Amino acid sequence: MSGALHKRTRAREARGVSRDTVIVPAHEEGFKQVFLGQDCWYALRISEGMLDKVRYIAVYQIAPVRAITHYAEVHHFEPYGEDGKFRVVFSGKAMPIGPIPYGAVPTGSMQGPRYTNIAKLRAAKTFADLLK
Repeated sequence: MSGALHKRTRAREARGVSRDTVIVPAHEEGFKQVFLGQDCWYALRISEGMLDKVRYIAVYQIAPVRAITHYAEVHHFEPYGEDGKFRVVFSGKAMPIGPIPYGAVPTGSMQGPRYTNIAKLRAAKTFADLLK
């Protein structure tokens, strides 16, 4: 890592901008049965470099909800399948948050995992707040 990039990364972490939260999109059935019902999430593609950084997982419910509605603390990751995916096991029950809507555009939605930090997630009013 270059010196300038390293300094920017350290400055972001000092301001609490490190990425410790992954947001995953979910259909209603998977959200209810797995995220809430089994206190875990399956088949998350995440780089091994992020495994020791991610401490929370949040769920974005796709249409018709189109909002982040719950999050949980991550207990651990387990390899899942042979494609470099992981099962995320929660420390406890998922907690409600928001809802944090995707935005004003009725056709927009979240397609894959995104990263943020827990402070931004707790303060966000819209999805765009997480990307600032």
